Amino acid sequence: MAAPGPMATSPAASTSLERPRLLSALSSAAPLVVLVGPVGAGKTMLLRQWAARHPNVAWAAPHSIPHPMGDVLMIDDADALTEADWARVGELRRSRQGLVIRAAAHSRSAVPAGERAEFIAELAFTDQETQAYLSMRGSPLDARAVQLATRGLPSAVGAVAALKTVRDDIVQALLAELPPGPLSSPHATLAIPEVLTGEVVAGLGGPADFIAECERAGLGEWVADAGHPLFLLTAPVRAATRKMHPQQNAQTVREDAAQTLLGQGAWYGALIEGAAAASLPVIDGALRGGGIPLLQAHGASIMILLRSIHLWELRRWPIIAMAQALIYNARHEHRLRAVELMGIALIGARTAPPGSADRALLRVIESVLQRLLGIGDGGAKSARAAASILSELPADEYRAIEGLLGDLHTHCAISLMYAGHLDEAAAEFERALSNAGRPGIQLISLGGVAVVHALAGDLGSAQRWVDTALEHAWADDILNEYAGSLLHMAQAKIHIEHGELDRAEAALDSVWHIIDTIEHWPLLAHLRAQIDICRGEADAGLERFRALRRSRGSRTTRPQTRLLDLTDSSLALAAGDLASARKLTARADDAAPVAIGAARALVFDGLHERALQMLGTIAAETPGVRAQIAVLDAIVLRRLGRPVEAAVAARRAGTIAGTYGLTTPFLLTSVEDRELFDLDVPWPALDARGSVPQLTAREHVILAELIETANVNKIAARLHVSANTVKSQRRSLYRKLGAASREEALAIALGHGLLASTTP
Repeated sequence: MAAPGPMATSPAASTSLERPRLLSALSSAAPLVVLVGPVGAGKTMLLRQWAARHPNVAWAAPHSIPHPMGDVLMIDDADALTEADWARVGELRRSRQGLVIRAAAHSRSAVPAGERAEFIAELAFTDQETQAYLSMRGSPLDARAVQLATRGLPSAVGAVAALKTVRDDIVQALLAELPPGPLSSPHATLAIPEVLTGEVVAGLGGPADFIAECERAGLGEWVADAGHPLFLLTAPVRAATRKMHPQQNAQTVREDAAQTLLGQGAWYGALIEGAAAASLPVIDGALRGGGIPLLQAHGASIMILLRSIHLWELRRWPIIAMAQALIYNARHEHRLRAVELMGIALIGARTAPPGSADRALLRVIESVLQRLLGIGDGGAKSARAAASILSELPADEYRAIEGLLGDLHTHCAISLMYAGHLDEAAAEFERALSNAGRPGIQLISLGGVAVVHALAGDLGSAQRWVDTALEHAWADDILNEYAGSLLHMAQAKIHIEHGELDRAEAALDSVWHIIDTIEHWPLLAHLRAQIDICRGEADAGLERFRALRRSRGSRTTRPQTRLLDLTDSSLALAAGDLASARKLTARADDAAPVAIGAARALVFDGLHERALQMLGTIAAETPGVRAQIAVLDAIVLRRLGRPVEAAVAARRAGTIAGTYGLTTPFLLTSVEDRELFDLDVPWPALDARGSVPQLTAREHVILAELIETANVNKIAARLHVSANTVKSQRRSLYRKLGAASREEALAIALGHGLLASTTP
């Protein structure tokens, strides 16, 4: 009879958490799968949970390898197996085809290389698993604080979950009582840092084989990190060592370790040790070196590590303020804190010496902050300055920020794109691509160039960049998150122009789940609105758009705000709400698409001469803009009774649209107007005059009186009512017409034909 499996000793054993990701990994097709982790990692519990799903399981122990009755052999303590034991395991594998072996060990080195095992590491609770475990235990503790104190070690999480507080002295006293106990006195200094590498151990006077011995004993484990692999002693080992062998120089030791890690490029480790030593220069250096990937990978932990830094200190450390701002900005409940930190970073960003890598870095920060806060020009001027500095850096300065160049050019490009400088944006995205050191930046850069060409109306170039991007096999957690958003928007725009609305919607849906946090939300919403208009669903689209705009608030750059205004006007026009559509009026610094939208509203108001004059002032620099201007030129000229000129403009519109494969320039046009163009456009047409406001009999009377005079008292006397009554009825009339003055009201009424039957 097979021996029963060993009992788990973890405090978490009484309330075990099912972890599908690990149980699924144990169900691999590989014959030998080994869980690898330190003491307290929950290996025994995982083996027992997996074994419970399989009949006829045999458990092995050192010097006692049974001949299993079934097809599954479990080895809980593979570290203790002798050469003879492994020889017995090899014998069983050769004689029993189909035998499945699942084992647990502290170190990969416990398994002979010839066994060709598949290893499962990273057994610590994830943030989500810690939260789930605490909820299951009915614990009120903050999951992030517990995770930071325990690093997710299951036995430690299980013990801390029984507490009512995460006060450090209480938590450390509890952890010190957990297995496996303290380091020996000669090595006590090595338990002061949380993060170790071979260089850190050597710098603290430890033996060369220290980390390897600790791993074999289950005292810690290697953690993969983008900057450098890190070895972390478990929280119980560190707590027990500090209790048994108190040290007086802890802060100095941690700062020395931080400097060593910084020199190795172990950015996250340097940040952990720098924060513990309260060393702002080390924290600053780690954030510069690790950049955005460091924040993306460890944002929640970094937020906790840095929260004790006082705001007044951050004026001299804008990089630290900016990093915290970006982390806080991703959470709705911390947006006010994010704004405060961004303001501090913006002040400090102007202090670096001219022409230096620091100045380039800080000008990029300035650009990002202006873009995220919606102030100034949205960061365009700062982005240009940063790009200029980067292009002229001396070689030594250039090398100092080489790992960040992709990020810097990317952020310059995004600021320039939203300011309407598409050519400059494309150039910066291409520079980012040439300096991209990781997949996320490569994807952002490729998607950025594609979306710039798509927005310009050059669909052929956009499609080539999309195809280039899709030659790569991107992981879903990159492709369908922030890094892939620009690519998905480029795809959506191309599909809309081709009439492939389902595919366009699918592209937007891939990243719509981050609409509440992504800075590209105005463009995403604009593209979604185009789909709604194309489907004839403008009414519902307008409601959804306005709800989204209210939920996101007003913190956007001026160009993005104007894009939102254009989106609202276009949806309103398609929905027949001319009063809302005409609220989009041109401003001197508007981008070309917004100015065209304002001119379109004038056309539907019947103000054709003003529309034609406005169209003549717009810089037609891209195919999309040239096509839209030509379409409106043709419509206005026909309505003004100039058919020959209208035909010329219509041919020009058709030529441009046909050359570049564009259809949306004809989107907001009437059936009558479309007769000008020799194109088969599938989109629903508008009423030639838009929706005619429905006036009451009394409003018709007030409109008639306004033809004669603007004097309220004279109108009141003629109608035998009070002046206040006239003012109230005039306000109602203006509201329905969407007018702000008598002259505007009469012009709009004339455009709708409301004056034809009105007799003063």
